[in-house]
Amino acid sequence: MGEGRIARRRINMKLSSLIVLSLLGAAVICLAAAPATGRKSSEDKYTAYLMAYFGPEEKLFYAVSRDARHWTALNDGKPVLDPGVRLRDPYFSRVNGVVHLVHTKAWDTTEIFHWESTDLIHWKGGPIQVVGEEQKRAWAPEFIYSPKEKLFYVFWASEHNGHNVIYYVTTRDWSDITPERAAVYYDLGIHDIDFDVVEHKGTYYAFHKPGDVDDLMGNRLTTSRSLDPKIDRFGKEGAAHDIFPDEPKPIEGPEAVKLIGEDRWYIYGDPFNSPMAAWETRDFTHYVKIDVATPHGSKHCSVIPITEDELKRLEIQYPPES
Repeated sequence: MGEGRIARRRINMKLSSLIVLSLLGAAVICLAAAPATGRKSSEDKYTAYLMAYFGPEEKLFYAVSRDARHWTALNDGKPVLDPGVRLRDPYFSRVNGVVHLVHTKAWDTTEIFHWESTDLIHWKGGPIQVVGEEQKRAWAPEFIYSPKEKLFYVFWASEHNGHNVIYYVTTRDWSDITPERAAVYYDLGIHDIDFDVVEHKGTYYAFHKPGDVDDLMGNRLTTSRSLDPKIDRFGKEGAAHDIFPDEPKPIEGPEAVKLIGEDRWYIYGDPFNSPMAAWETRDFTHYVKIDVATPHGSKHCSVIPITEDELKRLEIQYPPES
């Protein structure tokens, strides 16, 4: 059964390579995603930031910023990518020269979408079924790449024992992902979604959103020495500690953004029925709320650094919102 699914997936990938989605424009724009290691030497070429997000239209939108705080929507606030499905919760990054984009498909489906691009204009890929029908959904996919293992760790939220938990699968090329290979990665015993993992100085930090909407819970943080659960698991000791205790709840979609060339991070969050908010941290222990200005209606963002040339080409091809 598993081999059949893998074979079908490989066939689908070959077929989907014939599908080319174009962003709303014709110029080729090469965008650089966040470096896998976060080392300063790999950040020297970057001068600005690109945000991907979705909005009420459930398509992909772009915004740019010099400081990762004050954002200007591109393409006059119109979507830059419409894959033909309800696109929610986008996340993207570059690994070994290829940009990978993942996102939720609609609402309660057992598929995520994965696309690959070398220019962020033309994409190939499509849907991947990651869990069985009994898991009901696959929300807010993200990934982090382990250079040492040469593996992608892919995370999302699905139902398990009556509540949402964090599932995962590992892959080298995205062609062998099947429901049979997916496993529970992190289970708090209550609803939990939006697992955002970053590495900093040898420690992995995972921001996530426990509780249902009615639980009025904020974001939590857990750590691990390894992505591999056989070596070390993200703990539950911080599950009761709200890292943003004074903020209205709930807050979804945490996104950790490393500042270019600095040992500082902005943690973006998506408060329910409110504009996005952000907090600054230097140590993943203390957080200070900062003023941010994000595009109207923007939700669940992903942020990557870009070069000066890339910024100029973006602003020419997709004029900033007037």
